[in-house]
Amino acid sequence: MLSLRRSTGAAMGVALLAGLCVSGRPAQAAAKDVLPSASAVSGWKQVGATKLYNSSNLFDLVDGEAQSIMTYSFAGCAHAEYAPANQSKPALTIDVYDMTDPLNAFGLFSSDRISGKAVQVGAEGVKIGNSGLNFWKGRYVVRTAALAVSPANDKAQLAFAKAVAAKITGASGPPPIIQALPAGRQPRSEKYVKKDVAGQSFIKNAVTARYPSAGQGAELFIATYPSPAEAKKALSQYRDYEKAGTGLADLKGVGDAGFSVVDKYAKNVAVAQKGKYLVGILRAKDAAGAQKLVREAVSRVR
Repeated sequence: MLSLRRSTGAAMGVALLAGLCVSGRPAQAAAKDVLPSASAVSGWKQVGATKLYNSSNLFDLVDGEAQSIMTYSFAGCAHAEYAPANQSKPALTIDVYDMTDPLNAFGLFSSDRISGKAVQVGAEGVKIGNSGLNFWKGRYVVRTAALAVSPANDKAQLAFAKAVAAKITGASGPPPIIQALPAGRQPRSEKYVKKDVAGQSFIKNAVTARYPSAGQGAELFIATYPSPAEAKKALSQYRDYEKAGTGLADLKGVGDAGFSVVDKYAKNVAVAQKGKYLVGILRAKDAAGAQKLVREAVSRVR
């Protein structure tokens, strides 16, 4: 179970436990039911029929990105096109991706927000270039694209996005595990990465964030494993990988076990295991700063 040291009261602890220990998919609307109605924006209409996609045909919609999307427990997608009532060609597309749970939805969305401008829609939204407006909320990622850019279409795009967000029930905050990341992280640098974290195949299912104060490119991760035994195994594999590093040593008094090392490419690295969690930082500018952040992150999970 994740524990936030700043939390007070049993109610918050219960809420966090519920957020992390969901079994099965929540009883929410299917992706097609989250799409806005044709009349959601006055003077607009839906053009053509709604199209549905699954893992078998998602490549028809997003060929180059389909495999990456499916990594995040993709369950299905609904696609619809909209236009002003007096036009026959679509001016806006809306895709609703059902990603099974909020953490996977956040993981997919975190790749959308890299170069975008923040927009207040859903849990978090982003404007991408002149035509894209994407957001996530609950277990859904919603991507909208204006096919014809104009002030009127921009206004309608935002209105449609808000109409979709209003149809998605549930909390709008970040996944609880994000709150375990220590303070001082670069704003909007948080991600959820399913595999190959820190370039290692044995580090999976991790939230990550950048920490500029710890060094240029310094990034901390918190990986969650099914059991303490599997987290311990991953720590051992990481230590074996770093045997060629400089000053490999035990990291004492932090979690159940850990080590620090200076890696040729990842610079100062510190890693610790606590229960089913593996916490680490790479590319830190000095060992003391790396160990301090790992120690703080470890204190926030149990």
